[in-house]
Amino acid sequence: MCLVYSYLLLIAVGFISILNNVKGNPVPADERIFCFQNHEPRGRYGPCDTPSNSSDADGENVFDTPEDCCTIVGQGGGYTPNRSGSRCTSCTSVLGMDENGGNPVDDPVDGGWSDWIGWTDCSVTCGEGMKTKTRTCTNPAPANGGRDCNGESNKEKTCDMGSCVVDGNWGNWGSYGICSATCGRTATQTRTRECDDPAPQNGGTACDGDSEQTRICPGLPNCPIDGGWSSWGVWSDCSTTCGAGLQVQVRVCNNPSPQYGGQDCPGDAVRSEPCNVKACPIPGGWSNWGEWSPSCSATKCNEVGLQLRQRLCDNPPPQNNGPYCRGSSYSSQPCTNTDACPVDGGWGEWGEYGECSETCGDLSQRTRMRECNNPAPRNGGLECMGIGVQAQGCDGLQPCPTPSPGSGDCGDDEDADCQGSGSGATPTPTPDPCSLFENYYSYDLCTKGIIDPPDVPGNEDDMAPTPTTATEQATQPDDPFAYESFSSF
Repeated sequence: MCLVYSYLLLIAVGFISILNNVKGNPVPADERIFCFQNHEPRGRYGPCDTPSNSSDADGENVFDTPEDCCTIVGQGGGYTPNRSGSRCTSCTSVLGMDENGGNPVDDPVDGGWSDWIGWTDCSVTCGEGMKTKTRTCTNPAPANGGRDCNGESNKEKTCDMGSCVVDGNWGNWGSYGICSATCGRTATQTRTRECDDPAPQNGGTACDGDSEQTRICPGLPNCPIDGGWSSWGVWSDCSTTCGAGLQVQVRVCNNPSPQYGGQDCPGDAVRSEPCNVKACPIPGGWSNWGEWSPSCSATKCNEVGLQLRQRLCDNPPPQNNGPYCRGSSYSSQPCTNTDACPVDGGWGEWGEYGECSETCGDLSQRTRMRECNNPAPRNGGLECMGIGVQAQGCDGLQPCPTPSPGSGDCGDDEDADCQGSGSGATPTPTPDPCSLFENYYSYDLCTKGIIDPPDVPGNEDDMAPTPTTATEQATQPDDPFAYESFSSF
């Protein structure tokens, strides 16, 4: 027993020493502690390693108090009086943390939401329902009086699983209607109901059963009984062995027989209907002739060929081994091919005149065009005769400006003559030799290099030659300002 008390006393002394360290009481110089950055969690007194880089006393990682050490290394470190780091005390006790290094023991912990858990399946299999996703207040869970999580733990949204199949169901029967007669035991009355409670929808099944009920009218007096026909007898044999014939059946007025002054049975006691034991052979008959073929068999212009037409043996078609139509299913007639004949071209309408080529002077012109498409030449037919382009001079334009006399500026034209001398010389432009032609047709041919300019004004030998070929005649205009473009020469 004494040993037990001695052991407990030693533990108490050690515990008091630790409390003194925790409370920050100074350690004597000969009892200074060694501070380490890592404490191995083997309870409170596990080993430490990695000395701290700082110190508040002589020597590396040497501190006066546990608070000084733990402030530097944090809750993961520890301290010990042993330089080797054995029997090291965790800094968690000094920093007010629990033994596992968690939140302060006495501090409240507010709850935190976990991640949302994915949407559930729709609450219904058809129609509109709801989907739900949830989260829990476990990240962390509230502790030590901490607050619960703020917000909703569930979220919902609508989901549409498509229209529900609705089977039909009968509504209530209506009232019986009026009786079909005012006397006798055969009068009836009827009532109806509708398949509308609910009506079938979206592929649902219709109501099963009858929508109408009939009953004998109760409480009517007897009345004269008219005769009623018995059931029809068996049909007789057909009157023919093939094709259309007749068969008959007979009935008797005894169901009931006429009573109490009732009328005899109305109608016939015998009836007939067509019969056909087997089909008789049906010969085929020709349909009407079809249209003649749209093209002639001839391939050359005005060559005589043939056109064909056809008829079918379907009016009626042969049936039941009946004979086929007699005669040919094709007929022909002579025809002449005119589609392959040459067609000469014809001019279309003239288009509108275009813009003037210049904005001043008397040499400005504008043109218009027409096409050889009315009709276009085909099958070797001739092209259109005449011109496809016309030009005309632009009237009413202002004269082009010329340099003023005496300006002394000859410009950049080295070939220009200047009137006068010195700084007041007036430049004289070199005349265009093609402008010596008196008509615009010759002038245009000259500017294009087709004919040479005249040597002297008025030299008729240098005028445009008279067209001699058919093409030149076709393109020679009557108006000197209407001419064919010769860019293809």
